[in-house]
Amino acid sequence: MAHVNTFANIPISVVTHAQADGLAIAKTLLHEVQAMLKTLLDTGQNGILDLRALPSLGEEGYPFLKGKLGLGAVSGCIQSFGRSDIQETAFSGVWWVTHYNQDDELLTELIEVNFFPEILKSPRDDVLLGHVNLGNLLNELAINK
Repeated sequence: MAHVNTFANIPISVVTHAQADGLAIAKTLLHEVQAMLKTLLDTGQNGILDLRALPSLGEEGYPFLKGKLGLGAVSGCIQSFGRSDIQETAFSGVWWVTHYNQDDELLTELIEVNFFPEILKSPRDDVLLGHVNLGNLLNELAINK
């Protein structure tokens, strides 16, 4: 009588192509982030990866990428036409930036490689207005001594 192998005692793990592709994409993105950090250091040029514009990271790739980048010490939140969350990763110069609409629905998710996130920089016109307004305040204080 022939022996029939039922594979009953062999552990089998099924990995779908989507899972494998998501992890491969996440690992590729880590290499891309490292290259963008090198460019930032060499030339001062920042870089942005729009995660919503890339192929899906899937259920395994997204948490893998987020987990490997980790959390840094700096975070911020902006409330303007919806919420924007800015989180430094464990790697200085790499920022995870998430934008939501006014209904708190995810609009975009970015990995920004920069010394300081662009969204936190004050536009020149706003700084000029701040300078004028502070001058006006100081004039009022001088008059009201």
